[in-house]
Amino acid sequence: MAKPVGLNKRGDRYYLRIIIGDELAPLYGGKARVNLALGTSDKREAHIRGHALRAQWEADFADKRRSLNPEPLPSVTPDMAATLAARVRHRVLSEDDSFRSVPLLLGNLRHYRTAAKQQQANPLAIIDWAPPEPRSDDLSGATADELLALADTNAMADGEAAVSMAGRNLAAMLPLVKAEALALGLTFDPSAPGARDALLACLMAYRKAWREVTQRDAGEVIETPPKPAAVAPPPAKPKTLRDVFERWKVSGGTPKGVSNLEAVGRALRKFEDKYPGIALDAITRDMGDEYRTWISSQFKATQSASDSLGRVKVLMNYAAETLQWIPRNAWRGISIKVTPTHKRRPWREDELTALFAVPLFTRYELPSDPKAGGDGAYWIPLLGIYTGARSGELCQLRTDDVVSVEGVACIRIAEEAEGQTVKSAAGHRLVPVHSELIRLGFLGYVAAMREANEEKLWPRIVLRPGRLSERFGRWFGTLKASAGLPRIGYPDFHCFRHTVRPLMRRAGVDPTTRDRVTVHATRGSIGTTVYEHWDVTDTKPAVEAIRYPFLSLPLVSPHAPAGGPGGVPEGGPAGA
Repeated sequence: MAKPVGLNKRGDRYYLRIIIGDELAPLYGGKARVNLALGTSDKREAHIRGHALRAQWEADFADKRRSLNPEPLPSVTPDMAATLAARVRHRVLSEDDSFRSVPLLLGNLRHYRTAAKQQQANPLAIIDWAPPEPRSDDLSGATADELLALADTNAMADGEAAVSMAGRNLAAMLPLVKAEALALGLTFDPSAPGARDALLACLMAYRKAWREVTQRDAGEVIETPPKPAAVAPPPAKPKTLRDVFERWKVSGGTPKGVSNLEAVGRALRKFEDKYPGIALDAITRDMGDEYRTWISSQFKATQSASDSLGRVKVLMNYAAETLQWIPRNAWRGISIKVTPTHKRRPWREDELTALFAVPLFTRYELPSDPKAGGDGAYWIPLLGIYTGARSGELCQLRTDDVVSVEGVACIRIAEEAEGQTVKSAAGHRLVPVHSELIRLGFLGYVAAMREANEEKLWPRIVLRPGRLSERFGRWFGTLKASAGLPRIGYPDFHCFRHTVRPLMRRAGVDPTTRDRVTVHATRGSIGTTVYEHWDVTDTKPAVEAIRYPFLSLPLVSPHAPAGGPGGVPEGGPAGA
């Protein structure tokens, strides 16, 4: 005989470990797993008892899962009414069987009376039965005093059932009927067609069952009928990877970041494009190999395909290991080998000349496309070539992120306000404003936004949570195309970072100072650059070393000073 799953041994006794799982744990006192004694030290006997016990628990799990995801019962047929009535009768008699099967004590009877009232009010309540005290002779059954006490308790319950039956008190049966329907995976609506007839049938069965219990007290042989199954139960809706995703989103164990949730959502939609509506337990390993080939064809970069496949596998791991909706992740070990793509490069002189020769920069003709962000369309690319900051860091800027520190106008890049983010903790920094930006009127623009009581530096820009510059990035491709450059591919906005660093290097700026300006990941920089204190007077010369002598931008901004480079705007904190 095969070894039961979860069989283990402590000392010379065998136990069975049952994984309940997070989904059902609240229905078992919060326990996610139990280790049950099998009451034997014999291996063969342990195997037999282990298989039987696991089958009982698996059947109970199935009932519990149906109760967690009940199907609506739009109408109650006569057959369903008969099933519910039979289950009510079975419940009363089986609970009486359970009570009579242990040595009875008067103390337990008093506890039973209280518990019976609790369960009558709430049939779903879990009653904490007091453990019976040991008795020298456990074959003799109840004593005469115990039988009298039991008969008295049962007579009281029988009398209450008789009163309810005489008055046709259907409301008294509603909690019990709802509980039995829920155990079948159904929701019982008392206003549904046929519901009143079902409640009456259940009340009659309830009355009959308690009459039979009192007959047992008189010594009559009353057998407990088997628990009836549902009449043609509706087939359970198969779980899908979409169901896993919905649970994963609210589980509290998801990796932080809205962008991660969105990325997994996009990967799931790709999966659903390939396998629409497929059940979770129908996902095979062969399909994983097939999907690997297919998803690789959907992306130009192998890294993108690998990321998409990996996010689907995250959901499958969650379904197998946390929810236990499937025995294992059939795609474990299936991956896509990532091949290096072309590295980003600096912008060439001819490319920068073409980009900044478009009317946006020569005549301040702001685009009407809402993705461009109004004035941000003019200033964000300029800030990019004179700071080396990422597009997301620039798109999120607020008016109070332009500050005066030791008399130097600086841009503060941080995630202090709601919705702001930087790539890492090391990304928090102050970048002095380049003199060319001041000449073009950037500080005047900041002052105008403050006078207008604007909190955002670019009020018209549309930010997407978790991917702040996504919409602006799409428009930037349009801007490149208008300059005769490729809409997609290199050079892109991020290449400004690779343009700025060589300019500082050629001007003799040391690597640690270059890192302080751009927070660019370079070998040996961690611990020696981003965590040391640097005054803006140290980084100001490095920023001024960023020069493009071939660019001659006219003063076209409405905020450009007429007689000089302008001053530092007042207000805002004096440091980061």
